Amino acid sequence: MKKYFLASALCLALVNAAVADEAAPVKLGLTKLGATTSAWIAAQNGIFKKHGLDLQTVEIPGTAQSTLLLKGKALDIVLQIPGTGMVANEQGFDMVLIAQNETAGTTPPVSNALMVPTNSPIHAVQDLRGKRIAFSAPRGQGFAAFKDTLQRAGLTIDAVQLVEAPFSSAGDLLRTGQVDAAATLDPYTTQLIKGGFGHPISWYMIETIPDQPVGSWWALRSWVETHQKEAAAFKDSLAEAQDYLNADHERARKAVAAYSGLDPALVQDMPPISWKSAIDPKAWQAVADMMYRQGELSQKHDVSEYLPK
Repeated sequence: MKKYFLASALCLALVNAAVADEAAPVKLGLTKLGATTSAWIAAQNGIFKKHGLDLQTVEIPGTAQSTLLLKGKALDIVLQIPGTGMVANEQGFDMVLIAQNETAGTTPPVSNALMVPTNSPIHAVQDLRGKRIAFSAPRGQGFAAFKDTLQRAGLTIDAVQLVEAPFSSAGDLLRTGQVDAAATLDPYTTQLIKGGFGHPISWYMIETIPDQPVGSWWALRSWVETHQKEAAAFKDSLAEAQDYLNADHERARKAVAAYSGLDPALVQDMPPISWKSAIDPKAWQAVADMMYRQGELSQKHDVSEYLPK
């Protein structure tokens, strides 16, 4: 009888250990972008499962909603522009960085550009004085980089006329002469160049901070503190998926087209997405400093604030 009880106790302990070792379900907010092909591949190829994650993906229309969904605990991990995450934290959201998804790159051509019409007399950033410029939103990390670019050319934001327009409309505004220049990102940058409608006068994101982070995965600090295993598994899964994509650009382009629904011929002409999971604290600090310098953050912040403790 004693042996029976010992055996039962041992079996129960093993079962409890196995249950404890299982990763809890994780709700991932996924916005369908070329760059989030990394997370899609991790799900499609069983990489998340391999790392012990029970991942539930929830498609959301855009990153603008992701922070609020995270705060409301409808999601556990979301994609966010680093500068937006920094601003949210300054407003009391207390999010931490789980993993980096992509950077702006280092060598042109890249996704983000200041574009002008093909036959435009504007040849450099300093020629933008008094000109109408389409920009998606007069706030955030991209806008801070734009203001930094103007200042490096001896201009201020007051020296240009801003026309607020989504990236999807910038090309039409440029082609029809309603604006003199436009800030674009892919696929719109490549569409304009490939169609012969425009050319870049500045790769403004990499000219302000080379390889600056532009996409990252965040979670609430309180969630990470109780789900350290899941957070680490997500980071490792994403790194493996990025390595898979970076190892073969042709394979990566096919995956981007399949996931995003973009024309494969257009994706073929786009520069490779700069997927990088490794976080460079210097680059992140440079973004935080730029955000403060350009008035997007009200205080100086150290990059350590965004990392799990």
